[in-house]
Amino acid sequence: MGTQGSGSKPIKVLMVCALGMSSSLLESKTKEAATKAGVPFELKAVSAQEVARWDPTMHWYDLVLIAPQVFYKRRSIEAMAHPHGIMVQGIEPTIFGMVDGEALFQQIMRAMAGRTSSAETK
Repeated sequence: MGTQGSGSKPIKVLMVCALGMSSSLLESKTKEAATKAGVPFELKAVSAQEVARWDPTMHWYDLVLIAPQVFYKRRSIEAMAHPHGIMVQGIEPTIFGMVDGEALFQQIMRAMAGRTSSAETK
């Protein structure tokens, strides 16, 4: 059981990279960090081509992360995600290059904390 309780919904993250494969190790290490922290967590890596066919109404995520090599796709991804309240962020090149799952998990947690605090102030 996670520290957030058995009723907690998982944090759902979509990670976009060039082929959907180069990020598989980062995906695995980030999931390990979430498990270690006891946070319910789902992470799916997809290619830039796959994300072009993504339908946010059918497959909703809390956050979309964009790998450095496909950061040029950010505006089109934001156009799909933002109307549905989905955050979009770039992955720091050093986090991606060092395959630092713990650092990426911390970035995700900061993004989620920012979402919660901004929702509380509205």
